[in-house]
Amino acid sequence: MNRYLFTILALLLAGGTVCHAQKKQETKIFEESSARMLDPEVRVFITPQICDMEMLSEGREIFGPYRFEISSLGNTTNSELDNMKARALYRATVEAGADAVIEPLFNSYVVDKDSKTMVIELSGYPVKYSNFRPLKASEIDIIRVVYPNRQASQIIPTFSASEEK
Repeated sequence: MNRYLFTILALLLAGGTVCHAQKKQETKIFEESSARMLDPEVRVFITPQICDMEMLSEGREIFGPYRFEISSLGNTTNSELDNMKARALYRATVEAGADAVIEPLFNSYVVDKDSKTMVIELSGYPVKYSNFRPLKASEIDIIRVVYPNRQASQIIPTFSASEEK
């Protein structure tokens, strides 16, 4: 019986020593782990829309002049000039009651009497968008002609003849 009790006591002491040794080894100064993480792919498929452009005038219209304050001509960057031209185009679009101005041409200048003002005039064809509708299979060839460098699968869906409306 003593021998049996001695064996149990020895095992308990050995187990305690092993547990104590494992606790000492668990002090980590640095650890790095990696795993592959995959997020589920979420896609939305929509029917492309197409619309008509209604010309608001018979010909090219002139807009402006629009004036923008600058610190000096020498300090005006191309980026700032592009921003002023975009702002002038916005103003022209609002003035015309249009959705866009097609083929705008810009004339930008600074006069010697007022070197702190950039003057921008523009001309173009104001248009409104109308008749928004889903793209039909019969209109796919129009898209291919307008955008010849695009692959059809990138810009238009595949239709079957029965789906065309």
